[in-house]
Amino acid sequence: MIGRTSLLFATLVLLSATLAARAQNWDTVPLITHATYQAVTAQGASAYGGGFPVRLRGVVLNNPEDWLDPTPNYNEQLFNLGGQWEIFVQATEPGDFGGTAAWMGQCYGNLPFIGDPDFNYTDVEWVAELQRLDYPDGTDQPPLRAGDYIELRARAGLPFAGKMNVNEQHSLSPLKDFEIVRLGWAVGLPAPAAITLSDLVNAASVPIFDPTRQIGGERHQASRVAIRGVRLASAAGWGPNTNPRLALVDTTGRQFPMHLGRNASFAQFGPPAGYFTVTGFLNQESASGRDGYYLMVMNHADLLCGDANCDGAVDFDDIDPFVLALSNAAQYTAAYPGCFVDLTGDNAVTFDDIDPFVAALSGNGRCGLGE
Repeated sequence: MIGRTSLLFATLVLLSATLAARAQNWDTVPLITHATYQAVTAQGASAYGGGFPVRLRGVVLNNPEDWLDPTPNYNEQLFNLGGQWEIFVQATEPGDFGGTAAWMGQCYGNLPFIGDPDFNYTDVEWVAELQRLDYPDGTDQPPLRAGDYIELRARAGLPFAGKMNVNEQHSLSPLKDFEIVRLGWAVGLPAPAAITLSDLVNAASVPIFDPTRQIGGERHQASRVAIRGVRLASAAGWGPNTNPRLALVDTTGRQFPMHLGRNASFAQFGPPAGYFTVTGFLNQESASGRDGYYLMVMNHADLLCGDANCDGAVDFDDIDPFVLALSNAAQYTAAYPGCFVDLTGDNAVTFDDIDPFVAALSGNGRCGLGE
């Protein structure tokens, strides 16, 4: 009798929470900037104190399955969170910058500070949660994709590893659910900021931390960047979902971590042999909040080889700059600062680079062709 009473009580509590969540009048909830939500102290801790609920708007930067594995996986193993789902949303509103991650996990109860399987979604419950977020317009409409313009409606959030996330605060209650409203279909990804590694780390490869968020990793967190003039320190471990992360290195020796997503293109195409431009967005995983920045790359097509004039495309306009790099390195460096079109990885532009350049030119800049 006690067990049935407890079950009935729990059911009534869940029903009450669900009805309360649905009753939320979002039109009265403040629309805040990502810059406000991601504000930090001089020590790197979250400085956001505005409370919940809140609304944020921006463009989705990743397909969820290209970053984390959402496959239902109910279990009761310590630290095993089962399926996970996360998107990164970049600010696009005037005057705003940066972006925010929205994360959800299946098995919160396996976290050591919870330690209770009652806090885990069953596989059936988890699938329902995924459908709620992946199909904001209903399962009869296309799923949420990178390039969609959305409003993120957050009832809860927590600071995590140097950034302020939107999440469920490890709760199964609908009162902690976040919601997605798709405001625009396939509006396109924001143009990346063209940067070099010197914008992210100093000469000793120490991350640049600025609590005012005007420069360094804080400025570009959860935002698209195109990093010019880099190569792989080592291609060991190349492939989908790289672990440990790969290291980018520039001509000065600066290094910066890069994570390849779960997309199959990283298995289909190999690593570039020489220097390239790579487009992705910054994430942070840091105990101090002052470091731990790394580049997230979701598709092999985001690596560009042969862009001799650094205009973000490989076409006939790159031929003359390539010839200049081949004939007069000093003039090329002066004319195209931050660019380097060594495609063989020997730290010089020589006749050996001609065939890889032709392959990149005919392949629209796809790396790994003819190198």
